[in-house]
Amino acid sequence: MNITYYKLAVDGNLRVLNNLSHLLNRAADYCTERKIEERVILDARLFPDMFPLVRQVQLVSDMTKSCAGRLTGKEPPRFEDKEASFAELQTRIADTVAYLKTFKDSDFSDSADREIRLPWKPDHPMRGEVFLLQHALPNIYFHIATAYNILRHNGVAIGKADFVGKVSD
Repeated sequence: MNITYYKLAVDGNLRVLNNLSHLLNRAADYCTERKIEERVILDARLFPDMFPLVRQVQLVSDMTKSCAGRLTGKEPPRFEDKEASFAELQTRIADTVAYLKTFKDSDFSDSADREIRLPWKPDHPMRGEVFLLQHALPNIYFHIATAYNILRHNGVAIGKADFVGKVSD
């Protein structure tokens, strides 16, 4: 298997988004079965100074969009961060998936050496390789893992297989 920027920034992140969607479906079912208001789980956090579940999901969406967008020089769409239900988060994930599916492998031809400037660090540009491997992917996995942990901490019956998803050849 030849690892490409496309496979990491698009295929890999589509997998993350699909697994996150699955986790949210499990959480929505949990709320329905136990008659828990969705907002209770959406506002849950692991520690008072950490973002709640809803923000973790928004950040996975934002990070996956910006990962592909920045590596290809394309401006990702902006979402308003106003989701207040599992259904609205699922719509956001679907919109993010649709955006990622607009990319082709050839869009990433110069990604390794592309200069990436983050808005909060304009004076510290980084090469695409550094951005992808040391910024984007670690942040994406941090926020999906935190979302998973919030759900697990709040009693949603999920496990490692739900986080990892089905492994294919």
